[in-house]
Amino acid sequence: MFYRVIPFSRAFDTFGLVYEVPKNLEQDAIPWRIVSIPFRNTQGFWILSEKLQKKDVNCDIWDVKQIFSIVSDFCFLSSEQLRVIDFVSRHYITPIHNALNLYFPRNLLEKIEKETFHKIQASEYIYKEKPFSLTEQQNNIYNKILSWENNKHLIYWVTGSGKTQIYMKIIEDNLKQWKQTLLLIPEIILTSQIGERVKQMFGEDVLILHSWVSAAKKSKYWMDIYSGNAQIIIGTRSSLFYPYNKLWTIIIDEEHDQSYISDNAPRYHSLDVAEKLSELYNIPLILWSGTPRTTTFYRALQWEFQVLQLLEKYI
Repeated sequence: MFYRVIPFSRAFDTFGLVYEVPKNLEQDAIPWRIVSIPFRNTQGFWILSEKLQKKDVNCDIWDVKQIFSIVSDFCFLSSEQLRVIDFVSRHYITPIHNALNLYFPRNLLEKIEKETFHKIQASEYIYKEKPFSLTEQQNNIYNKILSWENNKHLIYWVTGSGKTQIYMKIIEDNLKQWKQTLLLIPEIILTSQIGERVKQMFGEDVLILHSWVSAAKKSKYWMDIYSGNAQIIIGTRSSLFYPYNKLWTIIIDEEHDQSYISDNAPRYHSLDVAEKLSELYNIPLILWSGTPRTTTFYRALQWEFQVLQLLEKYI
């Protein structure tokens, strides 16, 4: 049994290496488990990717090394997240370990290697409904988002029109179904401001994700998101790369902002990644902007996005 195995650090091959799983480990060889492998005369911790047939192994099978052991009984990512990693690697022409590490906080990797990682169980969540109302125009936009066949929406808005109210309504709908909502904000300071408003409405169970969050806390948030215990996630572009299992809506505020472009390896545009997630999970992607990018607006004119306008001041 052969598998493509993806490294957490630089290796010879751009898209991972091929290893054989010995007979005694075949039953536990499930994609996205961490394995211990021989690499450059040392022991490394890599992650199992897809299973390969002999005909797909582009080398002499007698030269293929065997993995040492399966380190965890836990599948860290899903097939959809594998496809996102593969998309980032190929679309932006970057080694796959760069894309893989977007999903793994440093502190989490250290726990895996020291075998101190423990998964948490999903807890029961009961949403206590609160009084909530929208204006006629806000409600019109909300209903059009729900009824549009295409999952992609572009909302053109003006300051003071009450867009946050529509955010709240969408989040509320998802909470009732125990689904996750990801709200992307371009700037760190804005995540805290909007996060406080959402907390006032739905309580303290709101995750705020950005580069100032400590590595240890990112590992905790990673497990909260994986288990589904975290249902409202507000963050900057890095919050796209968490193990969502119940993601139901992606909202991108100020979609035109340059902060959504990563200048560090791997370089990527958050909107491209968000679109890929929307397609893989078949969930709504809602872009908001008072000054949409010309490329986004052009695509909307080609009916790739539904264009809605929120132009009345909210009182």
